[in-house]
Amino acid sequence: MKKIIRGFTFVFLLSLGMSATLIAQNEGDIAIGVQGNYGTDIEELGIGANGIYSLNETMKVGADFTYWLIGDDEFSGFGNDVSISYTFFEINANFNYIFYNENQLMAYGIGSLGIHYAKVEAEVEGPGLDDSSDSELGLGLGAGAEYNLGSVSLFAEPRIFLSGFDQFSLTFGARIGI
Repeated sequence: MKKIIRGFTFVFLLSLGMSATLIAQNEGDIAIGVQGNYGTDIEELGIGANGIYSLNETMKVGADFTYWLIGDDEFSGFGNDVSISYTFFEINANFNYIFYNENQLMAYGIGSLGIHYAKVEAEVEGPGLDDSSDSELGLGLGAGAEYNLGSVSLFAEPRIFLSGFDQFSLTFGARIGI
């Protein structure tokens, strides 16, 4: 539990610092969006939100949140009815290095650092099972491409997480400048 509290405190302080910086900047340097994800280890879809801030022509920082859509399981075994529910989500801080930006197409490398959280809850008739939860620091590397359509930009970002959920993740979505 202490790991979770420390992790959320870190992300909260990071977001406060980013908010103070973002408020002081010019319009057009900030974009927010929605995203969909697919994780190869979880083998499920995720939904989320993201934001990005341009530091200069070649660097951006941002954050994203993904909630993985993992269904509940119900089964009977050994004379007991069992219901299991899952909660998986991740919060990542991202650094993007832009190496191509021409003709409305941008290509960039991504480094991510985040908190990955998993919780499993079980309801059992008869002898009970313990609920379990865990959080880990996630480190990810990847690449991204963004196509500017004017007021909306479409993006795709494949990343491999080397810790946390330990999986390949494909993120896709849209952003608008604010």
